[in-house]
Amino acid sequence: MKISGQLLKMTHEAATPIQYFLSLDEKPVPMTPQVGKEMTLRFTGTITCIECGRKIKKTYNQGYCFPCARDLPENAMCSVRPELCEHEHGNEADQGFYRKYCAVDHYVYLSVTSGVKVGITRHFNIPDRWIDQGAVRALIIAKVPERLLSGKIEVALSGHMADKTNWRKMLKGEVEEIDLIQMRDQALEWIPRDLRGYALTDQPVQTFTYPIQSVPAKISSHNLDKVGELTGRLTGIKGQYLIFEKTVINLRKYAGYHIEFAFED
Repeated sequence: MKISGQLLKMTHEAATPIQYFLSLDEKPVPMTPQVGKEMTLRFTGTITCIECGRKIKKTYNQGYCFPCARDLPENAMCSVRPELCEHEHGNEADQGFYRKYCAVDHYVYLSVTSGVKVGITRHFNIPDRWIDQGAVRALIIAKVPERLLSGKIEVALSGHMADKTNWRKMLKGEVEEIDLIQMRDQALEWIPRDLRGYALTDQPVQTFTYPIQSVPAKISSHNLDKVGELTGRLTGIKGQYLIFEKTVINLRKYAGYHIEFAFED
C-alpha cells in the first residue's frame, strides 16, 4: 500500500493498545496494524503551511508559515505560557479565540511519562493530550473555567515538579513507580490558596497501553531534513513517535511536510 499527502499529527482512539491513525491530507490511515511490518517514508521536498496552505521552505510552531506563526491567536505566547493569556483584551480574532478556546473549562493534571509531570489542557482534549505525550498514567487534579487560571496553577506546581517530558525515557518505558493519588494530595497543598476551590479529589487514575514490540537500545531521532527517506521495520508507536528497530521519528515535528508512505502488504 502506498499513500501520500500533507502530514499532520497522528490521531488516535483510546483502546488497549492505543489505536493510531496517520493523517495525510486530513485523511486517517490506521497505523497500529502496521506495527511489526516493513515501511518506508519519504519526504517529497514540498512543505506547505497547515493553516493557509502556502508553499514554504521551513515551518514554525510545528507546521505554520512565518506569518501564521506570528499572527494567529493560537500561536501567541500564551500557547506555551498560559498564565500570560491576554486574548480577552486583543483584537477581534483574539477575542473570538478567547471565547472558543480560553474561556472554557481547563483541566490541571498529573501524568506519568517517565517521571511525574504537571500539565494543563482544554476539557475536550482529554485523553488525547495524555496520549500525545506518551503518558502511561494520568490524573485530573483541578478544573477551572478559563485558561489563565489553569496556567497560574501550573506555574505554582512546576516549582515542585517537572512540566516537561524526557522523551527518550518515555519511549524506552523507563517509568518511575509513582503513586498518583499520593502525588495529587501533595500537589493540592502547593496550589495557591485563592485557587484551591478548583481542586478535584474524586477523579480516577487513567492508564494507557501503547502498541510497542521493541525499542532501540540507543535511541536516536531521524531527521528528514538531512536524510529524506527512512525504511525499516516499525516496532512501535508512542506519543507522536514512530519507533523503528534502529531509530525513531517524531511525526509532529514534520507537520506540513508532504510525505509518501509505503507499507508492506
